[in-house]
Amino acid sequence: MAELKTFVFTDISGSVRLKDEMSGRSVTERDVAFITSILTPHRQRIEARLAEFGGRVVSTAGDGHFLVFDHTVEAAQWAVDVQKSHEAAPIVTPKDEHVEVRMSMHVGVPQIDPGDRDNFVGKTVDYAARLNDYATGGQILVSRSVMAILEDVGLEGVRLHLQGRKNLKGIGNVEIHELLYDDHGPRPMRNQPKSHTERQWTVVPTQGFEPAHAGGSVGVAGHTALKRVGNYELEEVIGSGGMGDVYKAHHTQFGRVRAVKVIKPQFVVAGHQDVIRRFYNEIKAVGRLEHKNIVVAIDSSSPDDMLHYLVMEFIEGLSLDEMVTRHGPLPVAESCEIIRQAARGLQYIHKHEMVHRDVKPSNLMVTLVDADQISGDSTLVDHEDGERAVVKILDLGLALLAVDSQDRLTRFDHKAMGTGMYMPPEQWKTTSVDIRADIYSLGCTLYHLLAGNPPFFDSDLRPEKAHEKSAVPPIHSSMQPLPRKLWDVLQKMLEKRPEDRYDSPAEVAAALAPFAEGHQLAALVRNIEGDDGPSHATTPTKPNGNSKAETWRSRSRFGSANLFPTPRFVLTKALPLLFLACALGGFYWMVMASRAHFRQRETDIARTNLASYARSAAKVAMPQELTKRFSALTTAASDEKLIAMVDAIDKKPEDEALYPPLLDWIKDLPYEHGKDIAAESWFIQDAQGVQIARWPKDDGSYKKDYWYRDYFHGKGKEPDRNDPVAKAATKPITEPHLSCVYSSSTSKLLKVAFSVPIWKPIVDAEGEPELNENGKPRREVIGVLAMSVNLKDFTVLDKSMSGGSQVMLIDLRDDWVAPTKDRGLVLHHPEMDEGNFVRLDKELLEKIDAANPWKAEDFDGEKHFLTDYFDPVDGASGKKYWGVFEPVRYEIDQGAGDNTDRFGWIVLVQQPMDE
Repeated sequence: MAELKTFVFTDISGSVRLKDEMSGRSVTERDVAFITSILTPHRQRIEARLAEFGGRVVSTAGDGHFLVFDHTVEAAQWAVDVQKSHEAAPIVTPKDEHVEVRMSMHVGVPQIDPGDRDNFVGKTVDYAARLNDYATGGQILVSRSVMAILEDVGLEGVRLHLQGRKNLKGIGNVEIHELLYDDHGPRPMRNQPKSHTERQWTVVPTQGFEPAHAGGSVGVAGHTALKRVGNYELEEVIGSGGMGDVYKAHHTQFGRVRAVKVIKPQFVVAGHQDVIRRFYNEIKAVGRLEHKNIVVAIDSSSPDDMLHYLVMEFIEGLSLDEMVTRHGPLPVAESCEIIRQAARGLQYIHKHEMVHRDVKPSNLMVTLVDADQISGDSTLVDHEDGERAVVKILDLGLALLAVDSQDRLTRFDHKAMGTGMYMPPEQWKTTSVDIRADIYSLGCTLYHLLAGNPPFFDSDLRPEKAHEKSAVPPIHSSMQPLPRKLWDVLQKMLEKRPEDRYDSPAEVAAALAPFAEGHQLAALVRNIEGDDGPSHATTPTKPNGNSKAETWRSRSRFGSANLFPTPRFVLTKALPLLFLACALGGFYWMVMASRAHFRQRETDIARTNLASYARSAAKVAMPQELTKRFSALTTAASDEKLIAMVDAIDKKPEDEALYPPLLDWIKDLPYEHGKDIAAESWFIQDAQGVQIARWPKDDGSYKKDYWYRDYFHGKGKEPDRNDPVAKAATKPITEPHLSCVYSSSTSKLLKVAFSVPIWKPIVDAEGEPELNENGKPRREVIGVLAMSVNLKDFTVLDKSMSGGSQVMLIDLRDDWVAPTKDRGLVLHHPEMDEGNFVRLDKELLEKIDAANPWKAEDFDGEKHFLTDYFDPVDGASGKKYWGVFEPVRYEIDQGAGDNTDRFGWIVLVQQPMDE
């Protein structure tokens, strides 16, 4: 799998206006002045330390620059360096204003431009470019994935601020964070990106932009002078990792081709003796290993040598990531055979008390070998004389002894980030893992083969969080239905806790064996490699050229006196025609039956896949999303500092000096929870419903009376805000509450709010807690702490959707968004415009009500499969949909050991019916 790259876009703010301000009698003269006085000095700042930070300019468009970096941290350091250079020595315009630069940054898997190997294209690049559309002068906007990496590293002098969510064209509704590097604080984003035609980017050649800073990693280019190590002459570089480069080489005397891994120079210098020592300890351990499913270590340097290297057998074949890249998802039988063989190899190293710790598609290769070279495993037979497909585990020369708690050498520089797509949850937390970590990684690899991507490839969460918390996204394909029992095997391999997985790779191999029966792995490899030999795919049948059909041409052939066919005619003409008619009728019946069978098969696949998605969304994703919000609020509401501040305001609301400390307290909540919780605002109400603090600040709502809001009183309906009797009778909530949908008084967007009471203990005159009749401390509600969420912000539901599937969140409770009471409000739909609202049509709502999704704990939405209905958002398209719905059940911890089961929402996952 390709390594991650970090993409950066930069623009000069207001460049069109700046060009107009330039001196000159014509547009050309003004453009030249702009290039000379502004663009060129800016470009010099871009290039000044670019190579030092491991970046290069990919392309330019006017004053815009598109750059790529190997590592996110270095990209951020470079961006801050450029911005600070503009602050310290500003470029001055003709009007004595300072030039400002806006930047954006996103990290992801690169997609090489097929027309230009120096360029990148695809969604990852688009993501970074669309972020830049919202940036303003002096601002560095970053995606959530960049934020997660930088937050983990903790760059000195750099802070991160959650700006909110925006709809990026072609990307979706995403979190946007700002990288703060000075004392200015958060800068305002553009409300809407400026509409403009797509700019034409000019690709800049890579020559002159190769990273070459001192002390950095020595790349392939740095080894061009290295021609020989030991008895091996080195040829081309065939791979590169965090610790070393792998060469194709041949023995100078025997001529045998080998793979030689040479350790990078920075690991040989003083201070890294422990690395070299561990390197040779591991070589000694793996040198004893020899198995048909592992790449065997053959020779190595000695600790006293100047160069340190490991010689391994050279494998001609395809890595698994190459196979998926060229072919797409692999067939079930062949995928299972690949992983079955890999499991046998892992079982062998497990017996020798070793753990690989870096199992992934790029470290597994399939090679074709003569049948005579294979013995002892009849299951390797590919039903092909003379040639069989064998899976080889690579990089075993740098495996880890199970008793060793040190990091793998391949991850010594802490930059092998692509591996995170396959790492189990425990490996992110500790280096002390066992063979069950390899089983998890092998499960991720099997998922990749079947789905075309690793399990959490599209997740907004950083990899370690996705592997730790997210449910495994279902695999669904109309081309090859995944057997339910195979899905069970895969899920067991991918269990979060090691103890819930298979205990050994041998168990995995045995579990996969039935699904690998009849595989044609050798044929698949030849097909992907472009072999012109006979394919083992189904051969189309052709009619026999000697069979000829005759038809009755005319009734005139019969004589007028003989209206019945003669025996000769029956034998020679009628019977063949009758047989032909029967054959055609039978063929027609078979075609129609086949179509019906195919249609039913497609329906069954849709039902199974949608049900799996719905269960995952309703029983895992949404409950986690809701409970973590209430948990954050409940914890914050119990803060003694908060209780004291709210109590002081309750006693003396006219004292303006009491409010700023409360604002300082609440504005920390978005920073504390922003990476996990998307909220439009956080706010506090006093016991009468008056808003006494809000972040972000909003003068339009501050100190306004919101006693009528459902998030304050929890009655499910907002009373007439002008009714004094209703106001006098309204009390604040006494338990956590998820409000009904309401229209914001400031943004006018539809929202829901999560709210919890702020409790204050009641004490007697001596300051001792008063007790109630049950002997528990008495307390009173002195305020409400809440967060508001725009309906479009429940993007947790959009993760891992593929194959045209869409997920909706629907509120089956009564609501009053319109003047009259109604039900079936769609809270979230990927195609729903912000600010609008739609409902389920009454027929669809009646079907869901008839199923009564909350009637039992074990409700199964698959049994209530929906067909032939129209999408509530896109009904005008005329498309009909399949759908499966599941109720959202969640528990709220009320802080006193009480968990209350709540419901009222459902998740509906749908996809268009095949025409």
